[in-house]
Amino acid sequence: SQAVPEGAPEQHEIRITTRPQGHDHVVVEFSDTGCGIAPEILPRIFDPFFTTKPEGQGTGLGLSICYRIAEEHGGAVRLENLREGGARFVVDLPAESVP
Repeated sequence: SQAVPEGAPEQHEIRITTRPQGHDHVVVEFSDTGCGIAPEILPRIFDPFFTTKPEGQGTGLGLSICYRIAEEHGGAVRLENLREGGARFVVDLPAESVP
């Protein structure tokens, strides 16, 4: 929500979607209509303690923790900038079959 400009709510959105991926995975996508991620910071976005916020306004641990949790459960997290603006985080997690 911090990447989406204030005002003009009819022009901006945050979208969360889920879908099965094959028979054994589920994908959760988080996308927004914000400014996207600057190319020069993309390689560091999941690094522990990396933040673009001013000092004292964040620890830079949120994305690195999410990345590690997904990885430890056999999943993955990736980030992509959208052509139309904004960014999308894609979380791919193994799904357990329910009888």
